[in-house]
Amino acid sequence: MTEFSQHTYSSDQNCAVILLEPVRNLKWKPGCGEERVSSFTAGTAFVIPANQTLEIWWTEAAEYLQLTIPIAGNLVEIDKESGTDAVSTVAEIVNFSSKQCLQVCQLVIEQLMEPAGGEQNYLASLYSVLVHLLQRNAMIVQSSMVTPAGLSSYAARQIEAYLNDKFREPVSVPDMASALGISAGHFATRFRESFGQTPHQYLMSLRLDEAERWLRETDMPISTIAARLSFSSQSHLTTALRKYRRLTLGEIRRRSSHLRYRTP
Repeated sequence: MTEFSQHTYSSDQNCAVILLEPVRNLKWKPGCGEERVSSFTAGTAFVIPANQTLEIWWTEAAEYLQLTIPIAGNLVEIDKESGTDAVSTVAEIVNFSSKQCLQVCQLVIEQLMEPAGGEQNYLASLYSVLVHLLQRNAMIVQSSMVTPAGLSSYAARQIEAYLNDKFREPVSVPDMASALGISAGHFATRFRESFGQTPHQYLMSLRLDEAERWLRETDMPISTIAARLSFSSQSHLTTALRKYRRLTLGEIRRRSSHLRYRTP
């Protein structure tokens, strides 16, 4: 299917939307969550539990495959290969990228393009394989993202690496959540449980560390430092330093000047 407009995906059954080509700057909204803008590779799948909605604003024509997943499957899987017998259920919309899903989708499309609609038994087999891949990947994503005590160690490492790379840029909580493929509200709660502070406080700490380093080690104008660290203004930076570090810009630069003078 090719789309070029806003569309809502919802069903009384579990369903999935799989991108057959890369899509840049796609605007999407899971259920009652926040609107997000993300770029996705070919093979990205959105798995949508029954009676939940996914809104997508297609800004350019894009090909994708949409399918329903039988209620009998219920997006439940017993993951014996990973060493756990616990039954897990996908409770919210998740997305992931899978080359295997893309390859199977391409085979499905080839069959559907056949004059007689393809060989039905083969098509049914491909459908079963695709449903299994969607269920399994969705469960892996959900179980790897959160634990009862917060983010999993894997997800915590992912978000730390993401923030260490992106903290100088404008980064929102929905951006962080999108990097892990979970809702912003769920992410904010789990993040605080894992790190002992809010995402905003963690991000601010990274920015202030860098601001202090530049103030100590360079003669860069304060307004430039503020802009490079995505503070809204110079006064925003000075206010943040007073609030979180109990320091003024002058104190930091005087101390750094004294240290440079004392260094042999």
